[in-house]
Order: sequence, then structure tokens, then C-alpha cells
Amino acid sequence: MSEPNHPSQPRPRRDHSPAAPPVWLLAVLAVCVGLLILLILTRSGAEAGQAVESVPPAATAAPDPTPTPEPTPTPEPEPDYTQPVPLGEKVEMEWFSDAVFIGDSRTDGFKLYSGISGADFLDYTGITVFDVMEGKKVIRVDGGKVSVLDALARKQYGKVYISLGVNELGYYDPQGFADTYGQFIDAVRACQPEAAVYVQSIIPVNTGKCKANDIPYYVTNEGIASYNEALAAMAAEKKVPLINVSEALVDETGEVPREDSADGVHFQKTGYVKWLDYLMTHTGH
Repeated sequence: MSEPNHPSQPRPRRDHSPAAPPVWLLAVLAVCVGLLILLILTRSGAEAGQAVESVPPAATAAPDPTPTPEPTPTPEPEPDYTQPVPLGEKVEMEWFSDAVFIGDSRTDGFKLYSGISGADFLDYTGITVFDVMEGKKVIRVDGGKVSVLDALARKQYGKVYISLGVNELGYYDPQGFADTYGQFIDAVRACQPEAAVYVQSIIPVNTGKCKANDIPYYVTNEGIASYNEALAAMAAEKKVPLINVSEALVDETGEVPREDSADGVHFQKTGYVKWLDYLMTHTGH
């Protein structure tokens, strides 16, 4: 009896492709690759940073220094020549060491009785501003006589004080007086360019004593007031300080008190002392 036929078993098939690596090995390889990439990137960044640091920064030009502007000096305000010289601090007698006084007999009395020292005087009894501008020779110099302006030009002064006007009252011409006075101011400035020029107001009189001493009728305080008004306008126009000496000698009536007046026009010593004190406290400085 024959054996039953069994189907033949298939032979196992050989797969010649390489076996897949284990999972853990792949993980290890991934970690290593990641570490390697990180190392490369870190080193590249460091080298790039060093390269950047090694490049010196571009030099920046320093800005030109801005010059400091010089301070602009503030100019002193110009005096108000429409107003008389105001009261100020009293100066010493030395103030008059470079001064000259020009005037008539009142100025002569001021020289003799006020107590002033150090100043020069060019005065003459009865002289007017018209005489001065006409060149009348009344000032004694070296045994002869010269005009006021010629005498003034012989020496340079720091201050020129002028007091004229009483003898001009008889002309009844305040404006003509002021115009000629202005010409005199110009002439003084021409020969004394460095000097400060002061115009003194015409001091009023004592009416009672004028009558008692036969002073000419035209010498009145009304006339003096009109001449002083024209004088003030001229001083403002010429920009010359006006010293209101009248203020030092008149009382509440507008006249010189009897005790300060000698003959109505001229003064006692007390009056001349008041005059000097006023000048020493009204210098404009």
C-alpha cells in the first residue's frame, strides 16, 4: 500500500536586504547629529562675533566747536537833557581840579567867597554871551588881554561851567540870547573836545534890594524866568547838562532871601556857599 501524498512545504524565502537598525540606535544617532549641529552653529557664531569685534568701528568726525558768542554790552541810557541835572552824591573839592568857570561878576563873587579851590576862572564884570561870541578881549593873560575863547583854548580842561545871562536881560530877547548861547556851546566844544560842558541857570534876584540899590529896571525875576526857559530849551537841543542853581538860592516866593543877597543881584557869602554846595551835589555822575 502506497503512502499518501502530502503537499510539499514551501521553503522559507531568504531576504537579502539589510536588517533595519534598532530604534534606540536611531535615537542615539539623532541626538549625536543634533549635538554636532549645535556645536557647529555655536562655533560659527563665536567666530562671526570675533570677526565683527575685530573690525574697528568707523571713526566719527568730531563736530566743530560752536564758538561762544561775545556778550553784547548794554549801552548806558542817554541822560534826559530836557530835565536839570538831578541830585547826586556829593563830590570832593578835587572834582574841580580840572574845571574852568566862565561868567560875569556873579562868577567872580563865586570865585572869591564860595570857598572853591583848584578851578580856573575866566570871568569879567558886565560881560554878555554876545561879547564872548564877538571876541571881546577882557581876559588878562601875560600882561595883555585876550577873548574868553582864546583864553579857553590855552589849556585843556575836564569840565567847563558857564554862568551868563543877567547882563543880557536888557536886550529883551530870550530867543536871541539862547541862539547865541548855543553858538557859544559849539565853540567851547570845538576847543575843549574832551571836556564836560555844564550850563548853569540864571539865578533870580531879590526885588527889594534891587530897588534899594538902583539896579537897572530890566533886571527882574520875570525876565530871568523867560530867559531860563529859552536856556533850558537850548540845553536840551544841544544835549548839554543844565544845572538849576536857582533851586539852591530861592525861597518859597521864588526870590533870593534878603540874608543871602548883597545888593539884589549879587550874593552874601552864605549865598555863594549854597551855590558851591549845589554844584558839588549835582554833577550828573
